[in-house]
Amino acid sequence: MMVENSYGSRPDLLPGFVTARHTDKRDQVLRLDLAASRELEAVTLNRFPATFSAALDWDGAPYEDRRWWDDEEDWARMAAELLAPYVEEGRRVAIFWGNLVIPTVTMPASVVVEHAREILDVGPHFWIVPLEDSVLIECLMDGQVTVAAVPST
Repeated sequence: MMVENSYGSRPDLLPGFVTARHTDKRDQVLRLDLAASRELEAVTLNRFPATFSAALDWDGAPYEDRRWWDDEEDWARMAAELLAPYVEEGRRVAIFWGNLVIPTVTMPASVVVEHAREILDVGPHFWIVPLEDSVLIECLMDGQVTVAAVPST
């Protein structure tokens, strides 16, 4: 019951380009309700072991790449590099936040790249999942970014 009461209760914490009244980017962002978020979570995040915190346990799961960003500019460059194939293909991605009060959102990968710094400012603990793909990108507060293939069932 607690999740139902708190999930998405603070959409005002989303990046400014999502919450602003007059922006073309806002129309490209879809906020997921709890059921849709949980459904997507079940086939992505929940296929990885978790730690005692919200982070994933990479000691217990294989990953393809691990990097660290030093500052917002470095993160923006890294996000552009990691999402380049999805931008090129015009694909959408989902962003899960490390805090359930912020709703899960989907948007074009190009919007994520364009607004990477603003996304980082919301909370430097989030996951990016390209839709219709089996990749997960975890970004943690300490600057660690881990890229992994989502295990099949």
